[in-house]
Amino acid sequence: MNYFEVFELEPTLGLDTVQLEKKFHALSREHHPDYHTDRSPEERERALRMTALVNDAYRILRNSTRRAEYLVRSAGFEVDGSKVPQALLTEVFEINEELEGLRSARQSGNDTESLIKGLEEFRTQIATRRNDYETELQALSSEWDRLISSGAGEEERNEFLKRLADIISQSAYIRNLEREIDEEVSQ
Repeated sequence: MNYFEVFELEPTLGLDTVQLEKKFHALSREHHPDYHTDRSPEERERALRMTALVNDAYRILRNSTRRAEYLVRSAGFEVDGSKVPQALLTEVFEINEELEGLRSARQSGNDTESLIKGLEEFRTQIATRRNDYETELQALSSEWDRLISSGAGEEERNEFLKRLADIISQSAYIRNLEREIDEEVSQ
């Protein structure tokens, strides 16, 4: 059973999170092991498994980015946050040089202030890129929902999911790069 099925939802990305939370609480009460203590061991085990499934599904579906990634992965497409987006190749090269310079300066006891300022400028640029990817992901999510509601065929859905996987991968790379810069600057 996939996570959308757990909540009896169509595999769409624009979910009503208030309704999702209400359904989560109802399912949690229905399957909570404490309400099945007088049942057979098999039924108690099933309740425990369902509780874990409901919790996992809710954790993923309540977050729009995780929900999109789950949809893409469950359709068999890969999300690879290790690929550098083509539009960022030059910036990533410069950022990696700055990061390496900062690490070397720290190891040798040299002044790191100017390197940190440079990385903070890159961090601002990367945050802007992350926001751009998030905006694009929201637009693609709406487009996906229109495809689903219009009854698009499997080929059209798969082409779209491939495109969505690429955007999610690029966004993941940006978030990872942003996290790496934050870690180095905050030391």
